[in-house]
Amino acid sequence: MSMMKTVLNTAIFSVLFLSGGNLSAQVSPIRLGVRLGCGMSVNTGMDKILVPEDYYSNYNFKDKWQLTPTVGVFAQYHVDGSIIGVEGGFSYWQKASQLVYNDNKELNYKVTPRYNYIGVSALLKIYPWRKGFNISIGGRAGANLNGKGISYESNQEESKFANYHFATVAETERLMKEKLTGQPDIAVGGGFGYEIDHHWAVDLRYFYGLNSTIKTEHNDYNWAEHSTHGQNIELSISYLFKL
Repeated sequence: MSMMKTVLNTAIFSVLFLSGGNLSAQVSPIRLGVRLGCGMSVNTGMDKILVPEDYYSNYNFKDKWQLTPTVGVFAQYHVDGSIIGVEGGFSYWQKASQLVYNDNKELNYKVTPRYNYIGVSALLKIYPWRKGFNISIGGRAGANLNGKGISYESNQEESKFANYHFATVAETERLMKEKLTGQPDIAVGGGFGYEIDHHWAVDLRYFYGLNSTIKTEHNDYNWAEHSTHGQNIELSISYLFKL
């Protein structure tokens, strides 16, 4: 009886020891990461705000992409050998664009909204080969930190436009900041990434804004409410820490 008890105790101890050893040897599926990146952004539709109807002709608008930064901290869950993972975190990003106007009178101006956001993101990650390369899809939502973030440049103060009695550049910019207000950002997106040795990751992602980037307040300048949607393309590098 005592021999059986000794064998049983030894077996239980062995199972507990081996289980503990296997658990400690496993790679944790949870990683914490920091991300730094940059990209390009554009916001289309502003021309319909500033010139909502065919008041005149012989002019053109052009939307130009702008450089933007992004930084973030996130948590990632991916079991080694699994095809599915998830990622969520907090990020700072920008949405920016530049609308360029030119006409046959040689009047030109540039309107550049540049908004800062801080918010949360959540993405589903698919690993076709169970590690390394992955496809992500999800979205992010953030609060606008500078709703008056529009700048304005123009040659409208040149003497050849004196008969038009344009406002000064400074006054025009002030009115735009007052009447064209940046909104929160709600976007969907995704992209491609590659993870190296469970520590480094490179991601290329695209986000499309679901809600209008700019709200037009009531004004006396014929600026009209029109839906504008921002787009961001971001390339980032991340470092992931073991837990």
